[in-house]
Amino acid sequence: MKTETCWPWSAGIHRSGYGIFSVHSKQVYAHRYSFELHNGPIPQGLVLDHVCHGWDRSCISGIRCLHRRCVNPQHLEAVPFAENVYRGNTLAAENAAKTHCPVGHPYDVANTYITPEGWRVCRECSRKKDAKRRKAVTS
Repeated sequence: MKTETCWPWSAGIHRSGYGIFSVHSKQVYAHRYSFELHNGPIPQGLVLDHVCHGWDRSCISGIRCLHRRCVNPQHLEAVPFAENVYRGNTLAAENAAKTHCPVGHPYDVANTYITPEGWRVCRECSRKKDAKRRKAVTS
């Protein structure tokens, strides 16, 4: 049933939670079809973000998210994959939004370094940890 905001897909639902149907024996995601029908092809390297999901902070991410069924083209935006992840209600998004380390030091240019794995590390906490380790070795 179409609402004033979201247009929930009411036919087939893929195990991932997205609306799906077949065109010429090929499975097609309903939200991708709707976006392309109204806006043209999805630019290479981009994925579709259901912006309506971001409006509903009570909605959890994952296959049970009803926003995955929305086919309203005004609720779909082509964005890089990482941006789509960070916009969601995910652990990655929650961590990216943090502005301070667990102790309270700021995650800023001067106090933060990024590991090869992509983790943010607080320089101040790292210095204190190293000093404590050195003191334990020399004691």
